[in-house]
Amino acid sequence: MIHREVAEAAALAGRLRDKGYAAQPYLSLGPKGFREIRAEPPDVILIDLMRLPSYGKAMGALLRESKSLREIPLAFLAGDPKKTAEVRRIFPDAEFAEWMDVPEALENAVRNARKAPLLPRVPSKSVAAKLGITGASVVVMLGAPAQCPLNLPEGTRIGKRPAEADVVMLWAHSEAGLDRELGRVAPLAEAGRRIWLLWPKRTSGVETSLTMPRVREIAIGHGLIDYKVCAVDATWSGIAVGPRRGRRA
Repeated sequence: MIHREVAEAAALAGRLRDKGYAAQPYLSLGPKGFREIRAEPPDVILIDLMRLPSYGKAMGALLRESKSLREIPLAFLAGDPKKTAEVRRIFPDAEFAEWMDVPEALENAVRNARKAPLLPRVPSKSVAAKLGITGASVVVMLGAPAQCPLNLPEGTRIGKRPAEADVVMLWAHSEAGLDRELGRVAPLAEAGRRIWLLWPKRTSGVETSLTMPRVREIAIGHGLIDYKVCAVDATWSGIAVGPRRGRRA
């Protein structure tokens, strides 16, 4: 059982065990736990799309792109209809179901398992589009690398004041730097403005102590929670953050 929140994965796995399944939660973020899956492959992997559909979609893609794991059948716990439909287009041979229909979906996934599963049909969408940047956007980049990896749409304006931006991109190399800059930016989080926190991937070769869990912890410390993930390029990963519902209200 894969869920964006490990505690929720454990809770859902427990509910599956109550239904008679030998279910185990995935206790890692990203592909860190794939070694354990390879060591003891399950009959099917159930991925949640309710908490953070982009994370579930990304995990499904990572599993299907792994030669040693792609033959494990996938089933998805449906969430928002529009976003679930998008994931369906990417994984046409996977099973999708609401919670009450999960048992049937799991059985179908195992029964209809392919020896050569289809690779993800990822639609061609630019990184800028994934970040919510259009030709009408005002973008402010804080701490951007000397050679920005983004190819911005024609018409996009680069601003200097975060308060006037549609999209704020905060590039961080250290925990202290992220915490300091987010202190300035967090009060600006509001509907209609996207705030992206970006940090170097561990595989990029750039020295950093930042990881997705640590970036999330720092954001939570400023009253923000993540709602979308994006791989900008081979060096940078990012999450979009916004205020908690109570704070927004």
